[in-house]
Amino acid sequence: MRLLTRTKSSSPNNCSTTSLLLLVEFRCGMTCHLLLSMLSSTFNHNMHFFFFFSQIFVLRDYARETLALRWRSWMTKHYMERYLNNQTFYKIQSQSIIDNPDQRIVDDLSSFSGTALSFSLTLFNAAVDLISFSNILYGIYPPLFVVLLLYSIGGTVISVFLGKGLVSLNFLQEKKEADFRYGLVRVRENAESIAFYGGEDNEMQLLLQRFRSAFDNLTQLLISSRNLEFFTNGYRYLIQILPAAVVAPMYFSGKIEFGVINQSVSAFNHILGDFSLIVYQFQAISAFSAVIDRLGEFDDVLDSSNSKGLSDPLETICLTFSNAINSPVLESNGSMPAEESWKLLDVENLTLQTPTSKATLVRGLSLVIDEKEHLLVSESFHILVSLTLHRIISLLGLKSLTL
Repeated sequence: MRLLTRTKSSSPNNCSTTSLLLLVEFRCGMTCHLLLSMLSSTFNHNMHFFFFFSQIFVLRDYARETLALRWRSWMTKHYMERYLNNQTFYKIQSQSIIDNPDQRIVDDLSSFSGTALSFSLTLFNAAVDLISFSNILYGIYPPLFVVLLLYSIGGTVISVFLGKGLVSLNFLQEKKEADFRYGLVRVRENAESIAFYGGEDNEMQLLLQRFRSAFDNLTQLLISSRNLEFFTNGYRYLIQILPAAVVAPMYFSGKIEFGVINQSVSAFNHILGDFSLIVYQFQAISAFSAVIDRLGEFDDVLDSSNSKGLSDPLETICLTFSNAINSPVLESNGSMPAEESWKLLDVENLTLQTPTSKATLVRGLSLVIDEKEHLLVSESFHILVSLTLHRIISLLGLKSLTL
């Protein structure tokens, strides 16, 4: 929502559509004239007109926010189904394919739905505004329209050059902020273990390291934004005098009236705002581009997982048996011999190796677990035992194993 708010506030035509704007401006001038003429009845009618359209704008904004919310709801459900399907969440975590999928589902989807809709409406308003005011400006003085076109193209090129690093900086900032937030959540979820082992100092150092990383990147982001703002402010304030400077010689020569200058300035500002969307909203566009990149990366990972592109890392772990005990011979009535029926798990000389480096994790493991017996696993070996049992389950074709 932070990105959405920034976009809404920076949009030059975000408060009204052009057709209503032209109608309101006409009514405004008419109201001033009627006020001077003391026509109270028609003046009250115009006041009702302004009140009615002010409520229309409220309903328009409400409809836009509601549509963005429903779009986010659909996208969240769609991504959650793919994330939890085919054990994708486990594969992403175990292989460290992408960072912070939770942040992408919560924050990035929210920013994408709201900002994409806001940008779409802004582009639509700009297109209507451009068509409406171009004829006015071109009819007043065609060279002024050419000056406007060259001015907006030059401003766009310079803005892209000055802000080319903002996309990557915004992408990194999203990642580093999510890492820092994940560290705080990790402390909360493991509060008992951290307090029991006295790990406060280590956790503090880790959190400060992540915060410093986010802080340094944000500093670079602010510097790049500052440099872009230097140009943007100059670009925005120069247009206040540019149209008057171009049209003024015609006024002094008596070719146009003074009111035409005001009309040309108004049309010039409207059209320039339409041509300068990239200049005015480059920071919001760069942040939105970072969100699109993160969601695109997440979407590719989900597609790869659902198409069996991601493999379970434990599926490639090598198990080697030597002198394995043969399966017991069943009795003639189909029952298992008494000496074997109470064995829940029987492993002899088990070797567990990694698939790439062939590093040996477990060698010569023999294990027999009988019925009603308990197995105590110390903390230092619980990961190896978990890997071993997981691989045994997959070899046996079982979904789970309860000991």
